[in-house]
Order: sequence, then structure tokens, then C-alpha cells
Amino acid sequence: MNKLIVSTLAAVISLATVQSTKADLIDAWDFFNLPVTTTTTATPATIAATTGTGSIDISAFGLGSPQGTSPERTSFTGTAVDNAFSGSDVTTASPTQMAISFANLTANGKSMIVSFSTLGFSSLQLSFATRGTATGFNNQSWAWSTDGITYTSVGANTANNTSTWLVKTISLGSFLDNATTAYLKLTFSGATAAAGNNRLDNIQLNATAVPEPATIALASLGGLACLVAMRRKR
Repeated sequence: MNKLIVSTLAAVISLATVQSTKADLIDAWDFFNLPVTTTTTATPATIAATTGTGSIDISAFGLGSPQGTSPERTSFTGTAVDNAFSGSDVTTASPTQMAISFANLTANGKSMIVSFSTLGFSSLQLSFATRGTATGFNNQSWAWSTDGITYTSVGANTANNTSTWLVKTISLGSFLDNATTAYLKLTFSGATAAAGNNRLDNIQLNATAVPEPATIALASLGGLACLVAMRRKR
């Protein structure tokens, strides 16, 4: 095989590698439209993605009255910069910059459910910004599922009990590749006071687009055609 043929094959392989490793944002939440905690408007039980078609279900958490005394689901000031994504709210002034918040020791053991699709994608990665208080949840445990019933732990505690926003990242490997419907469950525990809380903001789901079989076949045929043409010229 001559050097030109080797170079052609290398170029085809290189192109395929670049296409298969590009990560895309498939779903994200910036919680821009959450109500301010001082109002009487309740924090919704489900929150649609800012980007994408996913949804977050927080119906397991109680409201208080409706955002009154010691609610389990509420909202506080968020972050405009930490883990921001294209299309997210970048307004730095409060109260427009919001984050979802979970509070109260009565919420220990309760879970937030994220549902979405990874159809056509692989190598899912979850990232988000989080902060908390000293008496808030000291454990945020994540698990994944493809049926919404049986969950498998990812073995990561992402809790942050400080007033500084930290970005947390979890790689899901191939567990949720090409799933029509996928689920991530976040369970909170370890809060010791009614006012103790954790905040989450700028949740992102990024994954790698999987080339369509027809595209792969077309690229392969193109490469073979180049090889045949070069052989005929010899």
C-alpha cells in the first residue's frame, strides 16, 4: 500500500473520530422562570428544560404554604456564570437569576427525577452548579434508570454545604446510550434543620452524537471508491 493510500485511510479514520467525539448539549435547565420565594406563587412540581425536551419532577417535595414556612421545594438566587450554557440566563441581578432549592430535614430521603431522551447519543455527561448551607443536605446521591422503576447508583455524592457555587460533573459511561427515555434520580439526605438547604442551577446533559448507519456506510463507500480509483491509476 503506497503512502497516498495510507494518507487517505488516515484522513477518513480521523474524520470519523472527530465526528464521533463531539459532545452536544441535549437538555439543560437554568430555572430562570422559577417564582421568587417572597411571592405566594408555588414552585411548580415539574420544570421543563430551558434547552431540549427533558423534564424535572420535584413533586415528592412539599411546598409549605405554598412557599411559606419551611418549604421542601423552593427557589433562591442562582448563578449566571457557573456552568452556564448557550441560551441560559446571564442576568446577574437578583431576583431574575434563580436556582431550584431543596430544604428542610423533613425532605431527607426524597428525590428529584430528571427524564429525557438520549436517542442517537452516547457517553452521557451530567453537570451542574450547586451550593448549600451547613445544616443542609450533606449527601446528593445520583442513580440512573431506563424504565423509571429500577435505578442503579452511580456512586457519587455531589453535595456542597458551602456558600460558594461549585460545579459538579458525573460521567454516565454507556449506561444510558441511545435510550428513548432515560432517567436520573437525585436523592437528598443528611439535612439537620428546617432551614438547611441545597441549591442547584444550570443543570446540563451533554452527550456524543452517534453517526447514523447510513452515514457510516456512505463514508466507508467513499473511502473504498478512493482506494479503487488510486489502484486503477497505478
